[in-house]
Amino acid sequence: MSGDSKVLYDIRNEEAPVGGTIVSGVGGVLVGVLLLAIVWKRPDRTARLFALLWIVGWGGLAAVTAYGIVSRHQDAKGWIATRSVEVVEGPVWNFSAATLDSSGNETFQIGTRLFRIEDGQTKVPGLNRSSARRGPIRDGATLRLTVHGTSILRVEELAPAPASLPAK
Repeated sequence: MSGDSKVLYDIRNEEAPVGGTIVSGVGGVLVGVLLLAIVWKRPDRTARLFALLWIVGWGGLAAVTAYGIVSRHQDAKGWIATRSVEVVEGPVWNFSAATLDSSGNETFQIGTRLFRIEDGQTKVPGLNRSSARRGPIRDGATLRLTVHGTSILRVEELAPAPASLPAK
């Protein structure tokens, strides 16, 4: 089923999705700074210590989480480079689109293989955008997926086979 293809998604062309982690980390640190400003003049040290621990905790948690996301993203790029991937191609069927509510899970099959995309998750590197949020998977499309475990690393849409010429 090989032929011309159009790349719809490639993990090598995107940055690690750490934006939400950084925003929440900065938000937590700012709450801690506000808390520290409120309790700074108090005579007891416990409130100040709590505020400082809050700041360090939120900043540290955000940094560790962002580092984990970036390192998994780099690992996924390495899987493609070392060809420790599996390629699955065929028409998308048994498609269950995600909704725009908070659940956001999308499932589909290519051949006998079942795939699941969870919107916005960052624990597993790769495609994390459902069709409801402009992801590349569509029901009935003929695709070639490059996968490693449950990670979808590359999505290509295959051109339909040319119609055969009528016999003369």
